[in-house]
Amino acid sequence: MREQKYAESSPSIALLLCVALTGLLFLVQTADGGERERILAEFYPYQNGTPQVDGITPGMVITSDNAHLAAAVLPPEVLAVVQAGDLAITVQPTTDLPVREEYIAATLRHAGHVSLDADGMIQGYIAGLPFPLIDPADPQAGRKIGWNLRYRDRADSVQSWGITSLVDASGAIQRWTYSLYMRMYGMHRADPQRNIKEWEENGILYKDYSITLGPTDVEGAQSMGRRHNDDTVADERWIYDPKTRRTRKIAYNPYDAFSGLTFLSEEFSGFEGYVSAYDWQCIGAAVVLAPGVIRALAAQLGGTCRCYPADPWELRHVWVVDMIPRVPNHPYGRRRLYVDRQHYSPLFSVIYDKEGRHWRTFFFSFSHPDASKTNAGLRVPMQAGNSWVDYKAGRATVWRPTKVIYNKELPPQLFTVAAMMRQGK
Repeated sequence: MREQKYAESSPSIALLLCVALTGLLFLVQTADGGERERILAEFYPYQNGTPQVDGITPGMVITSDNAHLAAAVLPPEVLAVVQAGDLAITVQPTTDLPVREEYIAATLRHAGHVSLDADGMIQGYIAGLPFPLIDPADPQAGRKIGWNLRYRDRADSVQSWGITSLVDASGAIQRWTYSLYMRMYGMHRADPQRNIKEWEENGILYKDYSITLGPTDVEGAQSMGRRHNDDTVADERWIYDPKTRRTRKIAYNPYDAFSGLTFLSEEFSGFEGYVSAYDWQCIGAAVVLAPGVIRALAAQLGGTCRCYPADPWELRHVWVVDMIPRVPNHPYGRRRLYVDRQHYSPLFSVIYDKEGRHWRTFFFSFSHPDASKTNAGLRVPMQAGNSWVDYKAGRATVWRPTKVIYNKELPPQLFTVAAMMRQGK
């Protein structure tokens, strides 16, 4: 199986240069040579070959007739969709999609100082991937994966324009919105010198802002929020109502579904919630067939509901982890995440109700940065589309971007209540 790679210098050479330039202090702070090699192997898992599974080859199409060939590499809930004839999967070669070299260098520099306290809260984290070496036998392995999700490399900032649609079982659109979403990190950037001083002093991990651009009946609605670095401190959120032209602070509940959509507020990108709100259980490492990295801005959707990723899928190394809610009155009984081992983005999220019955399955697609002139060479997996399928309700929510810009520094003043009010006038 031939591996797709970036058209740039060898990662190993670049990393050696990075180490040399950083000097003796870097070498003192970094783990020993053997550990460095193990960490690099986690970021570059396909350097020495891609996953091989009997019966699965690039170019083949998996349908209800031969779905048994993929039984070992698809979540059972996804396999059932293929067996029912609702989805056909074309297979492509595995894509090598490492994160930024500076994020990898930060991991090498700082990972040895990160730990969990008796309550499972993170200690000593500065930048990079907190726990690059996961031992499935470690009782805290699942929680460490949770912290890796929280602090995965997502660039310093992102602006994304996209269309969110609610569709029925036939794929007919029931309603839609077109929105701009922005997020900027104030803390734990790969280069801490780029942290936003005021936000860092106030313990603000990131701020986000969104505005609805259409249709006309909801145009101008705005939302702004602050995520605290302390995982036990609730997000703060404000909204602007264009009809009353009033801004107010709201009690943010990450376990609510926004406007009747088929996912919780914390689930837009797979998991945006609080690590401490769940018990994390590491099921183990696996190879899965997942929506592949595409060379386009937005993922194609298909299947009988027009809500499944229709671009080719690929074999990838993942961690499988279960999330059991700790908070009372949570709507879910359990959530199973399939987390990419190379860049720690969720690929699938399978939801079960409190009786243990399958309820929802979420699919997350990513685009190669080189597919975008604006983001070429950035080395951050770009979100290319999300599908949140609710099997009980018989409908789905889908999101596809129309434009995405990473790492364009934004004025911190954009993420303020005053800015929302000015925008709303």
